[in-house]
Amino acid sequence: MGDNFQMKFSIERDVLYNALQKIQSVIEKRHTMEILGNVLFETQGSDVLSITGTDLEIGVQVHGKAQFQTPGRMTLSIKHILDITKELPQQMMYFHQKPNHWVEITCAKARFNVVGLSADQYPAIPDFNQKPYQNANAERLAQMIDSTVFAVSTDPTRYHLNGTYLEATENGIRMTATDGHRLSFVDDEVFSKAIELKRGIVIPRKGLAELRKLLQGTKSVGIAFEKGYLYAQSESTFLFVRLIEADYPDYRQVIPTGLDKAVKIKREDLQGALKRVSLMAHEKSKGVKITIQEGILAVSSSNPEMGEARDEIAIPYSGETFEIGFNAKYILDCLEVMTDTNIELKFKDKSKPGMLQGFDHRNHTYVIMPMRI
Repeated sequence: MGDNFQMKFSIERDVLYNALQKIQSVIEKRHTMEILGNVLFETQGSDVLSITGTDLEIGVQVHGKAQFQTPGRMTLSIKHILDITKELPQQMMYFHQKPNHWVEITCAKARFNVVGLSADQYPAIPDFNQKPYQNANAERLAQMIDSTVFAVSTDPTRYHLNGTYLEATENGIRMTATDGHRLSFVDDEVFSKAIELKRGIVIPRKGLAELRKLLQGTKSVGIAFEKGYLYAQSESTFLFVRLIEADYPDYRQVIPTGLDKAVKIKREDLQGALKRVSLMAHEKSKGVKITIQEGILAVSSSNPEMGEARDEIAIPYSGETFEIGFNAKYILDCLEVMTDTNIELKFKDKSKPGMLQGFDHRNHTYVIMPMRI
């Protein structure tokens, strides 16, 4: 179906605006091809309009109810159509495609003529309907993403670490992320029945962010894995994510064993102390020293250019006195996503990684490399 049909349809302003908002973050501000700055409008069945945006790595498609005088397909700049739709009243919008890909848009007394691009230039989008979707618990999956995505590496030279590693376990799935300084992994039962994944997959950071949005405010979501892609569906919104084709390192080697010093502490107490003390830590390294002695955990920092800071928290501890250095930001990142009131810190010595877990949710483990201070 080419562009010569001069597509003509109407759709409610709110339906279109909600769809465009879901799509806009996928489209890159600086795109390699002009057409990738556009959204594709396409007739799907007798009264459904599909609206699609992609950067070729990730694509979002939203289906909305519309009335068609003439079916067809056309594209418009996401920026222009979003700006226009945002300012219009909550009424019916009428679209009429004219020759040379111009599109007339009317709503109430407002009228726009907007230039589009040929839909024939638009990249091919996978068919979302024919995928082997499996039901996933949206809340648990969202929690797993939150517990790992912050630890994903942002270093473009470490491409294989630029995503979260997902693998099937005996009774669910595990998601893991690391940037070489810290490692976060979480186990949970998310799917209604066991998924078949012969090997683990790496989901890129931007794809995770889009999947996280899709999970918002819904109880269950359909997920499918097929030929290097992850597909997801929630109500009338569909997502595809091209997976990172790289072998994930054997992170299990990094998980420390024989940690014989354990400290139970209130999450908010540790959070507060780290925030305060890191104000005086070195701008870049955010290095703080944690000292554990009988009944006390002390956090301290010193920076010759600024000064020093120290804070103490009462803890139930009666072992030997021990100190270790960490990047405060790395601990704070993890405390931010944990929901437990109490957490447990475990150490061996100042040269070995420390471990952090929620007291009630042992399925999330955080490993952090020490710093010389």
